Amino acid sequence: MTLYDQLKADRLSAMKARDEVAKNLLGTLLAAAGKDSKSPDDDTVVRTIRAFLKSVEETIGHLAGRDISVQEREKAILESYLPTVLDEDATRASVEAIVAGLPDRSPRQMGKVMAELKARHGSAIDLKLANPMVKDALSG
Repeated sequence: MTLYDQLKADRLSAMKARDEVAKNLLGTLLAAAGKDSKSPDDDTVVRTIRAFLKSVEETIGHLAGRDISVQEREKAILESYLPTVLDEDATRASVEAIVAGLPDRSPRQMGKVMAELKARHGSAIDLKLANPMVKDALSG
C-alpha cells in the first residue's frame, strides 16, 4: 500500500470516527499531494507532509502562549506518516561507503554521491545533513 493510499484509508477512518481534525488535515494533505498526479509516489507525499509540518510548526511558534492543542494534534498526525530519518552516524557511514567506491574522489563527484544517497535511502535521509559530509569526504 502506498503512503497516499494509506492517507486515504486513514481519512476514511477519521470520517467514520468523526475526528474533524484528522479528517480535515488528511483531506487537505491528500489534495495537495495529489494536485499533479492522481496517485503520487511516496517521495512526493513525504515532501508534502514535511511542508505541512513546517507550516504547523511555524504556526505553533506564532501562537506561543495561546491554545495550540489543535496544532499539536496536527503535528503528531503528520509526524506519524514520516519515515524514520537516518541519524548523523548512519548518514556519515552511508556517505563514506559511497565515496569509498568511487574511482575519482574529487569534488566533481558531489552530484553523483548525492544522487546515490537519494537512490539508496529516498526520503529517509536528510540531504542537508549529508551535504557537508559529502563535501568533506570528497575534499579530503
